[in-house]
Amino acid sequence: MAHEAERFASYISYWESAWSRTCGFFIDQTALTSMQYTHYTPGRIPTNSAGSTPETLQILSIKLAEIAGGFKWPLSVYGVVAARDIVDHNRNILFSCIRSQAQELKHDDPFLRLTGPTRAIVCSDTVEFEIQLKVKGTTQSQDEALIRCARDCSGGFGHGVSTVCYKNSRCTLELCLQRVAQTVQATILGIQVVKGSWPFEHGARVACSSLSGEIVCTDAGLARIINPSSSQIVLLDSKDGAKLKGFDGHLHVWRQVVSVGTRGELGVEIQAYSKSGDIATRGHVSFMTKFCNISQEKCALDGAEVLITVAWSLVPTERCLIVDDGSRRGNLV
Repeated sequence: MAHEAERFASYISYWESAWSRTCGFFIDQTALTSMQYTHYTPGRIPTNSAGSTPETLQILSIKLAEIAGGFKWPLSVYGVVAARDIVDHNRNILFSCIRSQAQELKHDDPFLRLTGPTRAIVCSDTVEFEIQLKVKGTTQSQDEALIRCARDCSGGFGHGVSTVCYKNSRCTLELCLQRVAQTVQATILGIQVVKGSWPFEHGARVACSSLSGEIVCTDAGLARIINPSSSQIVLLDSKDGAKLKGFDGHLHVWRQVVSVGTRGELGVEIQAYSKSGDIATRGHVSFMTKFCNISQEKCALDGAEVLITVAWSLVPTERCLIVDDGSRRGNLV
């Protein structure tokens, strides 16, 4: 573990020498958002914009697959998992948990509760993943390092689901991801019960599917064929209903940003749990892909009406152009 810590310290030194002058501090998070171009109207996005539809990495899950070195289930884990891409080289947080709110991982539920990415991860060049996780002890002095590493992912992924393993003497961590071609980013802005009683008293599960599509020629003309994704992106899965209800009937979700192919659709499935923990009811809606603006759809859930709001945006690909454009506009005011 000492050698692992030394290598991570060397990685920090390398990053600071290469990027600190233009990108700030090592721990700085990306300032670009998943709604960078949402406010534009269709057909009015500037041609010199730093936004486009690049290939991105969809992060499906991060799983603590194995433990060793004397650790036993369950484990209370905290720390940071982040990605960095060529857009700004700053942290795009996937998982972040402070010690006082450490997540308990169990043998039958070993998945980290992801809260990101906060914007789509561009994979037109190298993507770096950073992992710094600790196991909470009885006191802070008894906390132990679980894994600390950084690794470049320089491509080699197909468009199916891939798994990247990070392993040391104490654990094996599996990062499950999928490459998405020609991407826009969708932000789940709100899931709101607008009619009827609150259906999530015993918890809820919300998952998205990026549905790929292709244009084919039929006797009736051109048609779009939608193919379901091989996996889902879980935005929320909790059976603690008391913590899920927000102001004015909104459902709190853990993560919001999904990469969607420009020729596809976004499917959103909402499930409500029963008192016994089974699925009591479910609803599903689909959204056609947009390059900007907002979409809304409703679904019925056990007599309640649920409104889902999605913000669409191109993916920012060059931070310097966005910053320069903002400065010029500021000078004109």
